[in-house]
Amino acid sequence: MKKFVLAAAIASTLFLAGCSDKVDESTLTNVVQTSQYEQPNLGITAQTTPFAVKNLKITKVLLDTKTDYKAEVSYDLVANKSLDEFKSSMKEVTAKSQAPATDTDTDTTADAKKDDMSSALHTLKNNLAAEVMVVAFGAKYGDFKAGQIVDTVNETVSLKKVNDQWVKD
Repeated sequence: MKKFVLAAAIASTLFLAGCSDKVDESTLTNVVQTSQYEQPNLGITAQTTPFAVKNLKITKVLLDTKTDYKAEVSYDLVANKSLDEFKSSMKEVTAKSQAPATDTDTDTTADAKKDDMSSALHTLKNNLAAEVMVVAFGAKYGDFKAGQIVDTVNETVSLKKVNDQWVKD
């Protein structure tokens, strides 16, 4: 069920981010936000991401066809929450995460031990990934506070139209 909800969230975000024929700053903002600052597989979703792309400006269009788009952009990366708040939210995400469900009706003692090991490894992986993200963001942006512009980013963004949606190339 979680995989279905996650897939639906990603699909709707991509749909909203890229359903227009014409690429504009809003489309680019949505695509950059979802592709670079949200990582659902690590628990970083639109609700838990510490950053938001703000004030995106297209500085130069390099390519604009029906299926491909490339532009130089500039935007502010603004903290949605402080580093401490992000760390707390990641601890909550890892506390809620569970190992994949197993069929307990057919488990033998060996299977139960294997499931316990799988569960322990799954929890360790999630906790480690969360800690790595917190440390990485702290190392890159320091002890950021909510509302703070942590970086002004200038980059080239390439998009490709796939199934009538613009996605990052």
